[in-house]
Amino acid sequence: MRDRAPGAAVMEQVVRLHTQSPPRSPLARALGARPLGAETEPWFAGALGEREVGALLDRLPDGWSVFHAVPVGTRPDENGAVADVDHVVVGPAGVFVINTKHHRGQRVWVAERAVMVAGQKQPYLRNSDLEASRVRGVLAQAGLVTPVTALVVLVGTKEVTVRQQPRRVRVLRSETLLRWLTRRPSVVDAATVAAVARLFDDPATWRPAESSADTLERFALIEREVRTAQLVRVGWVLAVALAGIAVALPLLPH
Repeated sequence: MRDRAPGAAVMEQVVRLHTQSPPRSPLARALGARPLGAETEPWFAGALGEREVGALLDRLPDGWSVFHAVPVGTRPDENGAVADVDHVVVGPAGVFVINTKHHRGQRVWVAERAVMVAGQKQPYLRNSDLEASRVRGVLAQAGLVTPVTALVVLVGTKEVTVRQQPRRVRVLRSETLLRWLTRRPSVVDAATVAAVARLFDDPATWRPAESSADTLERFALIEREVRTAQLVRVGWVLAVALAGIAVALPLLPH
């Protein structure tokens, strides 16, 4: 399981949805129209958020293990995706089940029983608590005892207002994640940490899932297409601005 890339399951969904979408016309390409459909955009943002958090978790010190896109679900949802845990972290402070949420430039409000993004209530607390319960069940089946903490990690937010931290789920900004994890007190002995890491690393523990190099390559192509379209749009904005300046200059008083 350690070879699962951050965001692997979400990238699979992006590739699937993008393949089903009609290609852009030559004119749309020339104008830099977004290559992603409305249904694909949230999944694409989610994949970028999981990769960002995955890169942060790679910096954890020795004694910690990290697993990405852990396939805990059994049945596909209405989008054809099967539930996975974005990141599971194992260390001396216990097990941390991380649900990554990418909300670039948004304002987030957190209370004991709710998370609001741009004024809209989100099901993050319930979903994160459910994911942590599934991981607790896996540990209990294996006869391993260790605390399991559910985390919602916010990526790219403009502002986060925490009125009160929820009781069963901790909500953090990605910028504070590493410091928060490494400052937790050690509560699990090294032998148990190693046993939990072995259990989570065993593919037989989870629903079968493959890390497809083809999916990663296809996602990289989509990402490149998105960046190219953005550059084209910026180019058009600059061209229009320069044209406006060129028209206005002769009209200025000398």
